[in-house]
Amino acid sequence: MMNNASIQVSVVIPTHHRRDLLKRLLTSLQVQSLAPSQFEVLIVHNHTDDGTEIMAQQWCAEQVFSAQYFKKNFNGPAQSRDFGARAALGRVVAFIDDDCVASPDWLRAGLAAFDAPQPSGGPEVGVVQGQTTPMPDQAKPFLSKTIDIQAPTVYFETCNIFYRKSVFDAVDGFSADFIDRFYGEDTDLGWKVTQAGYASWFVPEALVHHEIFHVSFYKWLAEPLYFKNLPYLVKKYPALRQHMYMKYFISKDSCLFNLLPLALLVLPWAGAWALLLPLPYFWERYRNGRHIRRIHFRLIRAAVGVLRSAFTWWALASGSWRAKSLLM
Repeated sequence: MMNNASIQVSVVIPTHHRRDLLKRLLTSLQVQSLAPSQFEVLIVHNHTDDGTEIMAQQWCAEQVFSAQYFKKNFNGPAQSRDFGARAALGRVVAFIDDDCVASPDWLRAGLAAFDAPQPSGGPEVGVVQGQTTPMPDQAKPFLSKTIDIQAPTVYFETCNIFYRKSVFDAVDGFSADFIDRFYGEDTDLGWKVTQAGYASWFVPEALVHHEIFHVSFYKWLAEPLYFKNLPYLVKKYPALRQHMYMKYFISKDSCLFNLLPLALLVLPWAGAWALLLPLPYFWERYRNGRHIRRIHFRLIRAAVGVLRSAFTWWALASGSWRAKSLLM
């Protein structure tokens, strides 16, 4: 019989239509350096009839640590994470995504951060971010999607993050205004915790690797549409604006993109000289593609990036209009 009183960390995994990737993640949890008696795993399945249920239930039954499977029909991962965290027995809740693989010391390193000595008079640690890198054994194709977090971020990505359970409960978990949104719910939770006066730490030893997905051209273009929630977040947490580029842009890239419509606007008066205006934007796109070794692919990326940046501009413009808060 498992002694629930000894559980220190509750791992919450939202999953949807990713049986094989989930199985890979679960395998990595079996070799954690943290003692099996000190953690539990909660799989919250936004149900799909793809064999995930049978696989997950069988896996849970075979583990020496506490493991539970929950079949749900939630609208997005935020509800799954919220459900799992509220059902957690550990004093720390560890969120990880089904397209990740945990390093053997992931749980031990994350938990240790909450027990580390605090500066005299310093705030209690409420949230700990871990390091997330692309899968080291996978190639990164020209059009790809992954997550690379090697320093603290203001977005508090839930692919790899730890919350003190008492703090999660104190702020009432994921906010109602984000529970059904896809994108931004993790940022909202992180800012709720830090704005409530709790400290945020970054622990590189709490390492996970993220799948590198090959995506279609359309998905690559449309991905920035998720940014539509960012202007609302900046309005909700004014301190977040201080972390934006020049306070009103999400990045230097998005700022420089505005030189393209400006060039078109002044073209009738400036003539060919107006074509010089977009050059800083294209240089920034080229510079940001330094992970692409072949120069001609970097040039193509810089050119095609105009379309992706246009999607970003539209998402932020429409989001700014709805939120009545400018962020481009």
